[in-house]
Amino acid sequence: MATSASALELLARTRLFGSIPAPLCETIAQEMRDARYRAGQSIFERGDPGNVIYLVLEGRVRLSVSTAEGRELSFTHAVAGDIFGEIAALDGSPRSATASALTDVRLKSLAASALHRLIVAHPALSKSVIEFLCARLRDVSDHLEDVALFSVERRLARFLLHEASRRGRQSGGSLRITLGMSQGELALLVGASRPKVNTALTMLEELGAITRDGSEIICDAKMLEDLSESS
Repeated sequence: MATSASALELLARTRLFGSIPAPLCETIAQEMRDARYRAGQSIFERGDPGNVIYLVLEGRVRLSVSTAEGRELSFTHAVAGDIFGEIAALDGSPRSATASALTDVRLKSLAASALHRLIVAHPALSKSVIEFLCARLRDVSDHLEDVALFSVERRLARFLLHEASRRGRQSGGSLRITLGMSQGELALLVGASRPKVNTALTMLEELGAITRDGSEIICDAKMLEDLSESS
């Protein structure tokens, strides 16, 4: 089966597979299969078997956990070029989170059995997996630090700065980003209520750190960085 150039290019830029030799990356891409989900569909639930990892080609996927009482924490979103579902696929344990399609999504899936076979055959992939998992652990640690220690305004500034650095488009001396989510969804990501996030957005706008332009946000990266590091 011919590999889609866009899928291969995205795979080669991921944190998991970006540092491995190009021929091995192409081998991995050829092992992957197409998957599509409609907005609102569940991709997997917490506790499900973890027998597949996913690469996002198009759309946005929410990774979340919830309590028996219905409280939900949306701890990250996966968008084009992101890998998700790797933890359970690597250790064989059940899924630790729920993945659901926030928009229509197009994915590539890789069976855990194929991933393990490739890891055994290619030591370079083992090193890449270790580095990727360490980066994931740092991300989780940073997120917990943000929620536990920082104000909503500072958490929001850090979140926007992270999004701008990863996906921002140059707009004069600023970075323009499309969040592609509601304020309610943004509130879940930063661990705050929707009214508090709205207040924080207004404060950042009044300070000149951001400018809202319809569905886009124009970010002053230097000011966001200063705000994210302030006490």
